Amino acid sequence: MNIEKRTEALSVVRANEKVPGVLSGKNFNPISIQIAEKDLHDLFKEFGCTHTFKVKFGKETHTVYIKNVQRDPMNHKRFLNVKLQRVKSGDSIKTDLPIHVIGKELIDKPHIIIQIISDTISVEYPIDKDLSRIDVDVSKLKVGDNIHLRDLKLPDFLILHDDLNKILITVTEATLVKHQEAEAEKQLEDKGSTDHVKQEE
Repeated sequence: MNIEKRTEALSVVRANEKVPGVLSGKNFNPISIQIAEKDLHDLFKEFGCTHTFKVKFGKETHTVYIKNVQRDPMNHKRFLNVKLQRVKSGDSIKTDLPIHVIGKELIDKPHIIIQIISDTISVEYPIDKDLSRIDVDVSKLKVGDNIHLRDLKLPDFLILHDDLNKILITVTEATLVKHQEAEAEKQLEDKGSTDHVKQEE
């Protein structure tokens, strides 16, 4: 995959259906780059932010991973910016690894709601490890159960950069959720009434 040095304004780059970004890394001076939007979509679909791949910049080839992307808030499919992190043998990938829920169909009933409180965990792992996500089995959960980060069985090579007490998934009754929503709406209405009285005073 080819990337180019960016020499034009951001608006010009994006008008030409390219995504501006930065190529950076350890002991490596950051370089402003641009990449064809279609190529970036293909790369992101195949590698996400969890795998390395090779890019060609001028006469040099670099091993990189997508450190992060900025999306258009009005069009989530459109990338506005990208950061590629250059790595070499012995380096690590630092990323937010997606949580993938399995076994949901075994407890998914009309009166039960499986709430994903956090769908990623912040981690670090060697670039030669093949890791795309962490599977979390919820098939044995009951109403009132929670899964914390500390409950997960993670690979030995994974370094956590997150709170072990972080709640990832919780199971609640639909009636309880509706009650909580009703209470929240009532509090907003009460606040609105109070604000109205203050304005009249």
